[in-house]
Amino acid sequence: MRNNESKVAKGELVFTSFLLVLSLIVLWDSFNLVEVGLNVIVGPKIFAIGVGFLLLFLTSIQIVAVLRGDRGKPEGIEGGEFSNKPNWRSLAIVIGAIVYHIFALELIGFILATIPLFVAVAYALGETKWVRSLIVATVLTLTTFFGFTEGLQLDLPVGFEFINQDQVINDEDGNVVEEETW
Repeated sequence: MRNNESKVAKGELVFTSFLLVLSLIVLWDSFNLVEVGLNVIVGPKIFAIGVGFLLLFLTSIQIVAVLRGDRGKPEGIEGGEFSNKPNWRSLAIVIGAIVYHIFALELIGFILATIPLFVAVAYALGETKWVRSLIVATVLTLTTFFGFTEGLQLDLPVGFEFINQDQVINDEDGNVVEEETW
């Protein structure tokens, strides 16, 4: 039994070491990011550095815990036991929601494309309370949208960009030749 526990510890240590290396790569890459034309205090570079340091911190805690003897405990399934057959319906719902999101993102915007994605994934994972799913999806989507657009100054698609677009055609001297509305 002792030999099996040491294998688990080595496996956990190897996995956590890969996370440590990943955090160092994220930090190195983040510090080498070039921010061109951004005049903001909190930009994409700071966000990436924050994620890198958070990953480094959490990975360091996990490595110390594994070295001190704390082991992961497997859940109720024993090796060799099979669970029920795969849930292909849920997989199809998630894949369909992702494909919908890909095609709808530019057309109707981030907010209107992401809310159905969240609701569909929650339903596929077993959530049956539609109103709660819709409220949580709306709050998460709006928080993400405004966090990126206002906090990080990154543009997310707002959608419906094909409506009321004016196109001005200028000649060589800069004079307006004609104005079109799409």
